[in-house]
Formats: sequence, C-alpha cells, structure tokens
Amino acid sequence: MVFSFDTTYKDLDSNLYSRVTPKSIANPKILVLNDRLCADLGLDITKLNAKILAGQDRLEEPIAQAYAGHQYGSFTVLGDGRAMILGEHVHDGNRYDIQLKGSGRTPYSGRGDGNATVSSILREYLYSYAMQNLNIKTSRSLAVVETDEAVERRQTEPGATLVRVMNSHIRYGTFQYVAGQASDELRRFTDYVIDRHYPQLNEKDRTYLEFFDAVMQSSIEMVVDWLRVGFIHGVMNTDNMSIDGETFDYGPCAFMNYYDEETVFSSIDKHGRYAFGNQRPILRWNLERFAEALQPLCTQSALTYDEIEGKLDEFEDRFDAQYYTMMRRKLGINSDGEEELVDEFLEWLRKSNADYTNTFLELETPGTFADPAFATAEFERLRDKLAAVGLDEELIQEANPRYIPRNYLVEEALDEYLETGDLSKFKRLLTVLENPYTSKDMGPQFQQPPPREFDAEYTTYCNT
Repeated sequence: MVFSFDTTYKDLDSNLYSRVTPKSIANPKILVLNDRLCADLGLDITKLNAKILAGQDRLEEPIAQAYAGHQYGSFTVLGDGRAMILGEHVHDGNRYDIQLKGSGRTPYSGRGDGNATVSSILREYLYSYAMQNLNIKTSRSLAVVETDEAVERRQTEPGATLVRVMNSHIRYGTFQYVAGQASDELRRFTDYVIDRHYPQLNEKDRTYLEFFDAVMQSSIEMVVDWLRVGFIHGVMNTDNMSIDGETFDYGPCAFMNYYDEETVFSSIDKHGRYAFGNQRPILRWNLERFAEALQPLCTQSALTYDEIEGKLDEFEDRFDAQYYTMMRRKLGINSDGEEELVDEFLEWLRKSNADYTNTFLELETPGTFADPAFATAEFERLRDKLAAVGLDEELIQEANPRYIPRNYLVEEALDEYLETGDLSKFKRLLTVLENPYTSKDMGPQFQQPPPREFDAEYTTYCNT
C-alpha cells in the first residue's frame, strides 16, 4: 500500500482551506526516508518513490489550510504559505495528515516563494526524529526529497520538500481563524476536532469545557517535556501550537547547552519572547488567546466564558505539578514533595551555568565529565542531599537523555552535505539519536557541549 486517503477536512466549510497543486518537480530525489515511520503507517517502501513523495503523482487533490495566529504578539490572518496536505492517511484505525512542506505557492503565500532549502528540511527531519526518540509528542518526518531548483535565503541552496506526518495540523490559530472569519462554523468545527482528537469527551456533560481542559493539559505536558530536555522551540506563535499537543514547526529551534533561562537562538526573537525560560508564561498567554477564540461558543451552547477562565486559573498549579514531577524524576527523587530541594538545584544551575544535559548524567555517575562545575563543594553537597532522600538511578536514566542534537554537530552535518553532498555526518547523528537514552561507543563528541563562545554567537533562522 502507498497511502489510504480519507480526507475529512474537505467536508468542512470551504472557507477553511483552498484546493491546491504542488509545484512541478522534474527530477525529485529521495535524500532520507524514515523506514520505521513507513512501517508504523503500514506503507510499502517498495511502492514509494520520489514522485509520490513530492506530490507529483497524487491520489487526490491536496489542500492548504487557512488559519490565523499571534506572531510575536501581533494578530495576523495566515494559512499554509508553503505547505499542503496531500490527504489524511488511515491505518489501523488511526488518522494522519500527510503534508508536504516546501511544495510551492498557495493562496496564502503572500510574498513568499513557497519553497524551502535542503538544509532547513534536513534540520526539521533530524529534530523531529530526535524528539520522537526523546519520547516527546511530535510531528514526524517521513522523507526529505531534494528538488531540482535553487532556493535563495541567506545563501543559495538546493530546494527540498519535507513529507511531514501529524495526527492533524489543526492549531490554536485555526480556532482563531474560524472564530474571526467564519464564526457560524465554530461549533461544527469544534465538534469535528473533538471527534477527531478527543472523542472520549463526547461522553462528558460539559464537552466544550472539557475540550479546553484537555487541550490545556496536553499543551502543559508538551512544554514540560521541552523543559525536561532543554528544547527551545523558538517560535511559539499561536499558529504553531497544536491542538493535540504535538510539537511541530522546527524552524529556529535549538537545544540549550549551558543552563540559562534567557537562552535564545532565533534570529527573529530580538527581545527573548520565546527564550527557554519564557516558554511556560508564553504557553499561558497562548491558551488565553485560544480561550478567546472559543468565546463565540458561549452564545451557541451552554458553555460560559467564566467557566473557561476558571480552567485558566488552574494553569499555574497544574503546570507546577507537572513540572515538579518531571524535575523530581530528572533528579532521581522517588517521592512526592521536595520542591525546595528541586528549587535549590535549579538555583545552582543558574549560578553555575553548567551544561544542562550532562549535569544529570553526572549525578548518576560522578566523574563522567571534566566540567569544573561538577568538582565544586556545592555540587557535591547537593548530590549528598539528593542521596539522602533516595537518589534513584533508574529514574535518572529514564528522564535524562545521554544525547541531544548538539547545535554545533547539527551545523557540521548540514554544512558537510551542502559542501560535499555527503550525508555521512547527518546519518551518524541519526544513529546516535535513535536511542538517546542508551550510551553508545561512538566517541565522546556527541556528549560534548560546544565552546561557550559558539553558543554566544549561534543563530537559527526561520527559512521563510
């Protein structure tokens, strides 16, 4: 089987999407194919080829979705400007969007060219692959297909298309668009989303209120997982927030090395709006915008806005509970409470500016790393306090990856392909990140943070 499409989104109001055609590509070439994802989707690899994956041979007419979003705090009406959904693939009772990214212009492209560079697409493939294996809910990348065009961004590169797989691409911003542009459709659209993502809520008395609650919870779990591994999304606009708690849109994202809550790598985040430590308050802000988008339902159903605000008022306590549970696991604390000890350890991280990933591995096995921060009396004192409450090494191993996509290694792999056409370093990184919680005999560089001056200058880009 190639794809088994049953695209229900087309049954919604036609104002919510546009029918589109992928750009013509004369000689598409598969650079990377995710065999494991093919198996998960029930796809026959022998029948997949570059023309199918690049949208040249189609089973049905693709669509580009309309949506809105607060981008860096400013509201904008948007849509898929360089992406389109080939169809909804159904396998074993599960439904997946099969989307092309970098597939050409759509009615929502504005001044954009609809294209993507090969380095940006390889980057997204690698990051989504890493996040999946870090046990974080995420979009997944099925394939990278290089095109026969030159794409101009900061430099001229070959173009590429990503085949992206998600439970759906419905986002907070989709609700903002429906509420503002087709409010009469909001109840029907909300029912559709609940049926697709939260069907268990149809048994509840307060379905719409429970829907908001479920979206808030799935989003909290997602962001707490980001904080667990040091991930910085970089562009937490409401149009990049999945209604299903899936991490997606790996544009100016990166991983924090040295602990600093103000860490920002994105070239467009001039004021640190989406810094590592701001991801929590920004999630709350985004949920407030999502709540506002649901407000028209209050006149169409028994839902009241006071009830939604009541759920929002629970955000801080619920985030705290999820966060401290996560941090206790990272620190190997196999009991409830101990928030003060967690806070004390976080304060040490702030002062020491130690490598975030390696700090927790050093707790498990002292002497693993030569960082002077781990040889201090204060670090030893904290380790003794953790041991006194029962330092559980199994918890540490489960919560803390041995490997993350070190930013400088990612750049080296991408540069190697651009300069020589060789994917060896890229594939080696994929091998390391296939099981990031398991130590590998592949050299110490994969656990080595970069020189501090590299992080100080490192910049990521959106590529649009």
